[in-house]
Amino acid sequence: MARAALSAYDMPRGTRIELLGSGLTMIFRVVTTDARYALRVHRRGYRTTANTRAELAYLRDLGTALAGSGVLLPKPVPARTGDLLVEVSDDQHADLITWVEGEVRRPGDGLDLTAVRQLGRTLALMHNAAQDITPADGLPRWDADAMFTTAASPFRPVLNIGEILSPADRADFDDIGDRTRAIFAELGDQFGVIHCDYILGNIHLSRVGNRWQVGVIDFGDCGIGCYVYDVCPLLGNLAGYPAGPYNPDYPRLRDALLDGYRSTRPFPAEWERHLPVLMAARNANHCLLTAGLDVSPTPREDAAWRMDLARISLELPV
Repeated sequence: MARAALSAYDMPRGTRIELLGSGLTMIFRVVTTDARYALRVHRRGYRTTANTRAELAYLRDLGTALAGSGVLLPKPVPARTGDLLVEVSDDQHADLITWVEGEVRRPGDGLDLTAVRQLGRTLALMHNAAQDITPADGLPRWDADAMFTTAASPFRPVLNIGEILSPADRADFDDIGDRTRAIFAELGDQFGVIHCDYILGNIHLSRVGNRWQVGVIDFGDCGIGCYVYDVCPLLGNLAGYPAGPYNPDYPRLRDALLDGYRSTRPFPAEWERHLPVLMAARNANHCLLTAGLDVSPTPREDAAWRMDLARISLELPV
């Protein structure tokens, strides 16, 4: 299927292809004599062609807006027809994007405070650019309904949230949802296109002289959401999870991230009180992801783990 998709593009003879991973999309590395690309074959029933076309159009426009900023983004590669995606079977499609160089860094493994500040600046640059881009129809919405109700979730769960959560976890899920809804109402003018999965695993760092260069990948969940919420997936990484226990350096890392963000875009101090709840919302929202078709063989166990992380988030220092 990947080779059939790749045949729709102008690739030179001798092009090599290898599977890198299979999750919500199957990712293949495509290597020619002078370039590398990522070929994405999308899971059936998860994203429509309209979703993916809107994502790729936004990624193209964001790349144009950030040209010269030092931020590296994948660039969509048009097929021979000029379309940004190709349909490879019924209800399944693929696209080709350029490769983003760099390595994933984590606290204790090369991610210093200077790099964290650069990550904050990069996210602020993307948010500034988003305000001047009119997105195409098809991007998902990440409002409170989308994050906390089965019917509206862009994750398209096949299990109802009540089927995978214990009564105690469901009560906490609903409480976090209510608190998130109130925060979003308070931050009503802070909505636009967000990455929605700005985590260390989707950030490629490389050294250019004495500076860090940031590359950002995996815009598969980008959509209309709250800019303040977009900070929270990365804050969860800096707090120590899901990879390990609480990181005692979290307050310094959080401050460095926000300092970097504020170097480019306002982030009033009063917004910081919302961060623990929105970090909890990130984990609670992922219960609906684990309820999706063939996403997890153990959705109830995964949802319980996510709710444990949500409760930990609520206890984090502000």
